[in-house]
Amino acid sequence: MLTRTTLRWHPNSWLVSGRLQDVDFTVQLGAMRELPQRHRHLLEGRRIVVASADRVLISGLVHSLDGIGSLVGATSTETEALACLRNTAADLLICSDQLERGTGPSLVAAAKAQQPSLRCLMLIQRPLLSTIHAAAKAQCEGLCSHERIGNGGLLSVLRAMESDGSHMDPVIAGVANHDRGPKGAAHPLSDVLSLREEDVLRGLCKGLSNQEIADQLHLSIETTKHCVTGLLRKLDAKSRTQAVLIAFQRNLVDPPLPIPRWTP
Repeated sequence: MLTRTTLRWHPNSWLVSGRLQDVDFTVQLGAMRELPQRHRHLLEGRRIVVASADRVLISGLVHSLDGIGSLVGATSTETEALACLRNTAADLLICSDQLERGTGPSLVAAAKAQQPSLRCLMLIQRPLLSTIHAAAKAQCEGLCSHERIGNGGLLSVLRAMESDGSHMDPVIAGVANHDRGPKGAAHPLSDVLSLREEDVLRGLCKGLSNQEIADQLHLSIETTKHCVTGLLRKLDAKSRTQAVLIAFQRNLVDPPLPIPRWTP
């Protein structure tokens, strides 16, 4: 059940104590309209293809990206998206997990096979563990909950992708927490990671960016990036997303506050 409340707008303002809040954004519409312009540097010079089964979402993204990045294609199926990527030399794919034909993870895997340098951000409409695992296996750099697109979540993930290489937003990290190993089967981090790497991994599992982790732990951004690189190697993870999934599967970290709306 959604709880009615009015909050000052912030990209994470609708997540309060791990619970989804019903937020009235009316008074913040001006700030929300200005947000894409304030972060236009994230998309300037990019050649972007959008793919989704949601025509309203495509329309909204076209409007949001207008005049910022170069939107070179918008499609609703996997086959169309792959053809568009081949023909336009796009360097950023923004897709939904749900397509009219095909799936987001399948599209990312095929797109990466034909263009390894392509950057991919997936908007998760149905946050299932199987989808998150498939996206991680396809080496999708960014995972953003569909619910957070309009209040800064999309730009937050893009910003983290730019600075950190890849990112899973807090909502998706909360869903991934459901994929935990048997209770009592915890694997001691001290056998694998240094104390500093443990702290950094806990930050990743909360959906924090490198800068946010550095600020919380009072580390330099260079030290934080070094720790991320080290823990990825020690956990045999190809990305931050895979590291988070491994951490939850092996009970390497304490779970974050649950997000009860989505229980796979």
